Amino acid sequence: NELLFQTLTGEIAPKVWDIFLYEILQNNDPGSAQQFGMACQNNDEGTKEQYHGEYFTYTLDALKQHVYSILSDAENLTMKAQSYDINSHPRVPVIVAHNQLVSQTFTMTAALLEQMG
Repeated sequence: NELLFQTLTGEIAPKVWDIFLYEILQNNDPGSAQQFGMACQNNDEGTKEQYHGEYFTYTLDALKQHVYSILSDAENLTMKAQSYDINSHPRVPVIVAHNQLVSQTFTMTAALLEQMG
């Protein structure tokens, strides 16, 4: 029941930062990934902070790529949905509304990420 991206502000939950950093570490330094994973499981905020500080720019770049990819997908899917005949596809307005919420949320998220660097 926890939102990973706040729809009112675009803020990113700390767990998302953890997941993105863990994936970066897995791909580049499996030993560090294991240590970071243990820190996450044990709620060792000090160790997590050290890793986040050291790898911040990499995590930020990965999150930006993800957010801009979602924005592109939402736009493309909205255009596709709007091309359907509403009489034979009555759920199009629901799909479009969902995609607009995603776009609004991730536009705010992108702005927050850009402010970080």
